Amino acid sequence: MADTKRINTILEKMGYEPEEGKLIVVSYAPENLSDRIRKLLNNNFYALSFCKESIVLLPFSTLSVDVKKEVALELPFSAISSVEVSEKGLNYRIDIRLDDEVISLSTQQAELSVFRMSGYYSVEDWTFINNWHKENLKETLKALEKLGK
Repeated sequence: MADTKRINTILEKMGYEPEEGKLIVVSYAPENLSDRIRKLLNNNFYALSFCKESIVLLPFSTLSVDVKKEVALELPFSAISSVEVSEKGLNYRIDIRLDDEVISLSTQQAELSVFRMSGYYSVEDWTFINNWHKENLKETLKALEKLGK
């Protein structure tokens, strides 16, 4: 199970310093309807964590409710020009602008997360009541929007 303590421990062993309460579940945002269908079938989700000097994405395993011990993407704060967060249906779209590209992510809204993949991946314990994605979403989105300003 990928509870916050386990994810933070994995990040620390890789040399990162995760910030408390700034961890959410994300996926790459689809570019169009075909891409949305492809991403739905691939089911690729990541734990986005704010660390001391960067944002780090750890991929979730497709076979278990755990993160892999590898970094899928690291974005140093110094490389981020701006971040725009917008509401898209039942999700938020996160556009992270770098000097020469935009990385678009999607994260599920907190209110229904218990019924969606973000709730599945972010259970804090086996009671399924504690959901770190839901608890961290608001503050993490605020912190993202402050980057690059």
